[in-house]
Amino acid sequence: MSEYGVTPTGFVPKRLDTIIDELHGDLSEKWGVNTRQNPQSFLNVLITNFADSIAELWENAQNVYNAMYPFSAEGLSLDNAVQFGGISRREAQPTIYPVHCECVDGTVIPEGTLISSITNPAVDFQSRAAATVSRAAFNSAKVVIAATQANTAYTVIIDGLTYSVISTSTPTARAILEALAGEIKGDQLTAEYTDGVLTLTDVSTEERHSMTLSPNLTTRSVTGIVNFETLTVGDVDLPSNTITEIKTAVPGLLAVNNLISRIAGSLQESDAELRASYAAKIFQRSSRMTDSIRAAILQNVQGVEFCEVQDNPTNDWDEYGRPPHSVEAVVSGGDNTEIATQILNTKAGGISSYGNTEVDLKLNSGESLTIRFTRPVLLYVWFRISVTSLGNLPADYADTIKTIISSGLSSLGNVDEIAPQQFIGEMFRQIPNLAHVDILTYHTTNPTETPTAAQYKQDPIPVTVRQRAVTDASRIEVVLDG
Repeated sequence: MSEYGVTPTGFVPKRLDTIIDELHGDLSEKWGVNTRQNPQSFLNVLITNFADSIAELWENAQNVYNAMYPFSAEGLSLDNAVQFGGISRREAQPTIYPVHCECVDGTVIPEGTLISSITNPAVDFQSRAAATVSRAAFNSAKVVIAATQANTAYTVIIDGLTYSVISTSTPTARAILEALAGEIKGDQLTAEYTDGVLTLTDVSTEERHSMTLSPNLTTRSVTGIVNFETLTVGDVDLPSNTITEIKTAVPGLLAVNNLISRIAGSLQESDAELRASYAAKIFQRSSRMTDSIRAAILQNVQGVEFCEVQDNPTNDWDEYGRPPHSVEAVVSGGDNTEIATQILNTKAGGISSYGNTEVDLKLNSGESLTIRFTRPVLLYVWFRISVTSLGNLPADYADTIKTIISSGLSSLGNVDEIAPQQFIGEMFRQIPNLAHVDILTYHTTNPTETPTAAQYKQDPIPVTVRQRAVTDASRIEVVLDG
């Protein structure tokens, strides 16, 4: 077998100097003259030019060889290579905000309706598709009396549950609505009476409910959740209560507001990002169900930041509270319905889904099926890092350390605990003149809590299966000792 070309160790190209030596050797042998004697000769110039063209052919052959494999291909060749595994490059996507739209009951919000943020600069959004805001799928509703009648039933049916009160012989709107508020209050909805209006609001601000009213009740307004997207691609992160401007006048649309986390957009996936995600996405064709569900969610759901899938294949409830023969996906980011759809399409028949988030999906038969998955509790991790040096450290050493910690923590998968010392090796690799690094941490599920100096510890950080450890630059303190 030739030592060049496709070999058991991969593709070995023939270098320019080797080609020149071979051409000179062949000509010298056949002509009986040493063609290397005069480097300035016309013959040597010809050989060099021919050899250069041949070397380019070898390089092209090597590129063709590398283009067949995801971890060496580039650009369009990489797109073609990953298609063998049923994978595609993530295209550029806008950021999606589920926006609470307060409307007159039955208002249709057309596709392309424009709203805007009150930030500076302002960010414009357009509705992704036409949507109807009605009591059939409301997140909040304002109920008022249509007719005050004595000794009459006033009934509200929410998600199939009936709440009813009987008015007195001398009824008032306040008495009727306050009585209904007392009946309706529960774990899913709040019910508050104020100034002649009974306001029903979903506790989580994310769920939709259906409502039917008796003829003597009506709505002043209902609030539904409508998806709006940025006009440009990429991730746009805005605080809550900042998307409140209506730019397109829509009859019946009264107010808008963003109360739910965004579905992050992105730029087109780079070659490096595609190679990194390829290993995770390829499992969508796996024979192991949990790997297939995870890969399907990562490949097909926009804005997913984290996904781990575990199952309980036994006949008993497991230590994590999962029922027998069930699967639990723990997912950060992405749309609830899209995630549930991927779980339904990928899980095996007879396997139930488990989690703290429920989504009702319509089957082809017209029946409804509830799919469950888990939204993780965020575990906020604080770092206090003390470093000593052997000499001058780079000016950006603190920023480099913060980047190493942030990116390292976000890349961790399903782990039982996080050892802070695991980040030290990367710090020494990237920052010259480091002598010693000491890491203290504090963790909490309260996003507003700030630790005191005495609360920092060197102990590993425990992480449950339904938690996701996160941090940012504001939670990482870097101190140079001495």
